[in-house]
Amino acid sequence: MTSTNRWHLQGSAHHAYSGEEARQLLRNRLDWGNQETWFESDAGRLLAVVTNGERAMVVLLDGDGDPGEHLVDPRCEGSSDGYVLSNGQVDRYADRDTVAFDVAGRSVAYFIEHGTWPAGVTAEGERGE
Repeated sequence: MTSTNRWHLQGSAHHAYSGEEARQLLRNRLDWGNQETWFESDAGRLLAVVTNGERAMVVLLDGDGDPGEHLVDPRCEGSSDGYVLSNGQVDRYADRDTVAFDVAGRSVAYFIEHGTWPAGVTAEGERGE
């Protein structure tokens, strides 16, 4: 990994996570009752995962103020709740705007290793691209 591709927990740059370590951390944090995880790259990009245990909202931001992009499951309908943020807020998201938790973990791991989303996942952005 080059220094601009190193990812760590936001606010704690002492450990750079490999993709597999990040995937396992998401699972561990869920087990510990932490449903919101923010990774930050040395280049200032942010990668957030909020889960309800079954599905996850995965968001990539190029920095503060960036409208970002998020993974979607275009075939899903309905919505799910139980997405607990670190401030205690509980959100509800359209299932289309989330992916299965295991897909989120694999996607985050791949993104951290390769700097792009894996084949088979869809990201939609608000950047007007």
